[in-house]
Amino acid sequence: MEIVLGTTVLFALLFLGALLSVGNQRQRKAIDGIREQAEAWAEQDIRIKREKLARQIAVNEPLPWLEKTAAAALGSAPKLVTATPWQKDGLSAVIGLCQDGRRLVFTPIPRERLLAALKLKSKGALAGMNGTLLGDNPKNARRVELSVVTSGMFFDIEAGQVWQMLTGEALPVQRLTMYEVSAPGSEKK
Repeated sequence: MEIVLGTTVLFALLFLGALLSVGNQRQRKAIDGIREQAEAWAEQDIRIKREKLARQIAVNEPLPWLEKTAAAALGSAPKLVTATPWQKDGLSAVIGLCQDGRRLVFTPIPRERLLAALKLKSKGALAGMNGTLLGDNPKNARRVELSVVTSGMFFDIEAGQVWQMLTGEALPVQRLTMYEVSAPGSEKK
């Protein structure tokens, strides 16, 4: 009789444990489903809010926008004087001239492709006389990646507007690389 009673209690405990386990599994799945729905809702809410705000974003003057963006990336205002578009052999950039003679080069071209193109152009006896878009030593030019992650939630929209104003073309990507090129004859590299 004790064996039957002990077996019944053991079976009841195992059955109760299995029921709890199944219940916990169902609860976990339900909580995961709720979490996924909450994340999807939050993501959609952010997209809706961003879309509403994006329609209101308009950059009126490209030079102050470039100044603000460069200042945030460099840590101090570069004091841009001019910003001019530059295009050559399928490469495009916007060159900003600073008061101290530095140049800030904004380009959507990936670094490797830009350096390869500048290296090809710099071969020859007189190549060193002119320098390149990124100065005498392009590989050592300080660079900063500018994107939505590093430069603000609406960077892609604002950068597209500025690029359109300055070059007359659509920005092909949603990020820019900014190079800081020292003034000719300065010791800073």
